[in-house]
Amino acid sequence: MGSKIYRAVLIVNVTAMLLQSVFAGRLLGGDARSLLLHERTAKFLVLLAVAQLMLAVYLRMRSNFPHWIPLASAGLLLAEVIEFAAGDLHRLALHVPLGVAIFGGMLRQLMWSAGAAAQSAPLQVQK
Repeated sequence: MGSKIYRAVLIVNVTAMLLQSVFAGRLLGGDARSLLLHERTAKFLVLLAVAQLMLAVYLRMRSNFPHWIPLASAGLLLAEVIEFAAGDLHRLALHVPLGVAIFGGMLRQLMWSAGAAAQSAPLQVQK
């Protein structure tokens, strides 16, 4: 059950990151309203990363969740805080590539969770 909740948090996180990239693209295209949406989504993503880390630590303490998941979640949270600061300070040379790296790390966790779910699913008997 806990891994399903963790997977759901990852799906929300990855989806919000995709939305964040849409706002960034619109901002670069000259849409001034997208700056506010990009900023609010960034705040949401940092809070979501905090929740993800807390859930990862809880699941590691309560079950056989891999050791690397809370460590990766902590690293991603730190990276998101740095990215938020870089964006706020208009340091795009750091902000943009770090955002791509964070998306890759989050996607890696999501792919792991999908693979773990497939391995633990009971096999269906074909008739």
